[in-house]
Amino acid sequence: LTMKKRVLTHLEIFSPIYARNCEIKRIDKSTAQEFLKKSHSYGHAACRYCYGLFLKRHTGKMSRSIPTGTLVAVATFSNARKWKKEAKIIRSYEWTRYASLPEIRLSGGMGKLLKAFIQEIQPDDIMSYADLEWSEGDVYKELGFTLEGQKAPVMFGIDNVSWERFPIRSAVCEETRTTHSRHPLYFQNFGS
Repeated sequence: LTMKKRVLTHLEIFSPIYARNCEIKRIDKSTAQEFLKKSHSYGHAACRYCYGLFLKRHTGKMSRSIPTGTLVAVATFSNARKWKKEAKIIRSYEWTRYASLPEIRLSGGMGKLLKAFIQEIQPDDIMSYADLEWSEGDVYKELGFTLEGQKAPVMFGIDNVSWERFPIRSAVCEETRTTHSRHPLYFQNFGS
């Protein structure tokens, strides 16, 4: 269902929402995980900081089908990793996940959530990955990110009962392949 909604959004069949009509709140990990499990193609990931964007008001031609107070987007960030970059020690954070509800197009949501994280945490550096299956990363460029490298495609095993996917190198994939009678299907992404 989520994938179908995502494809419809890419075909520009969606309900528009504007970040200016939303408010940001820190949310707990379980709320972020539940949202990402339903709205992000890779589910949730380890994180330290979780932010939610909640619909505050409807304006203009915006669809009224989503009630005010609804959590419409989530962004999660890692804890700091210290390393040497350009001859100084920096605190670098990874933007681990961003997702909005699959049936909406949220204009300005990524930028609003990123700005809130920067204002609160004041990181020296933030890195992230663009999933090349869905995007070429242009939104990251618009937000001020610069390309520092590209990751090769990753092979996944897909459990043909639950439809969960696991990187082939992961212990979960190996356990699924060896302890269950259901053998995973395989899929290789486009990299990031």
